[in-house]
Amino acid sequence: MHDGKSIGKIPDWLLQSSGESSNGIENRSRAKTHFLRRTLKNIAGVLENELYCEKYAAKDSFLQIIDPRVKLCIFLAFLVFGGMAGKLAVLTVLAAVPIVYAGLSGLAVKDFFRRIWLVVPLAVFIVSLPGTSSLLIRGRPLFYLLPPGGLGLKEGLYFSAGGLGTAFRLMLRTGISLSFAFLLFLTTKWSKITAGLASMHLPPLVVSILNMAYRYLFLLAEIAQGMMEARYLRTTGKLKLSDNRHFMAHSAAYLFVEGHFVSEEVYEAMCCRGYTGNAVGLSASRIGQKDFIFLTMNAVILFLLIAGEHLK
Repeated sequence: MHDGKSIGKIPDWLLQSSGESSNGIENRSRAKTHFLRRTLKNIAGVLENELYCEKYAAKDSFLQIIDPRVKLCIFLAFLVFGGMAGKLAVLTVLAAVPIVYAGLSGLAVKDFFRRIWLVVPLAVFIVSLPGTSSLLIRGRPLFYLLPPGGLGLKEGLYFSAGGLGTAFRLMLRTGISLSFAFLLFLTTKWSKITAGLASMHLPPLVVSILNMAYRYLFLLAEIAQGMMEARYLRTTGKLKLSDNRHFMAHSAAYLFVEGHFVSEEVYEAMCCRGYTGNAVGLSASRIGQKDFIFLTMNAVILFLLIAGEHLK
């Protein structure tokens, strides 16, 4: 029996905010499915990077209008020079070149800097610090970590100018390599990159392998995301570590089998459409005036950097 006053009255639990009514349940649910949510987030990041790159590559800006072959040659020359340069000032100037190009190409400079320099180069710098201390590289001490005689070390533990310079060189070289590679992928569609490699007489088999591997990464990521979403929606109760390990093992095996079947179907479809082993592009790229200007400009920059490297 219902009281007459309660008829038509909204229940109290419906008037509560989501934080008040389901905060405890939600926290317990998140704790139980944290593994699945984290995996879904990582897989979604792979697909997000593809959209992130395609968004900038479709723009009509500074680097986007340059022929991929020209960019490949210029960036490769910068990478080789960066690996051989030894002066910190020269490496710093070279590290600034891709950042300037990113700004001219319409990329988010802060995001570009964060994605490149605050991840791998910073980790390389931190990891290389023990090897650049006085344990391996001696010199005039700049500052001590341990005073002389500490922990049995006669000269103590310190960093010299040469040791820190070595660590900074490793960091700059790593960041320069990643910056130019990342800049190339952000400003050039993958199909144009492989078409440029094919026009530079890279073996057709290698070009086909690169194209298929690139596409399969995202195809398998989509399949894995669907599997994780299905598991997440059907998960109730607490997940054990052993269950997570079994699920990941089964998922990896399923992806391997699925990728094998899909590769056979794709290859048969390609053969039915006339595939002969040679990559065919939809449009032929030609080197124009803007490419020669870009090539000349970067040749001057590279010449100045080489001259700076040889100055005493």
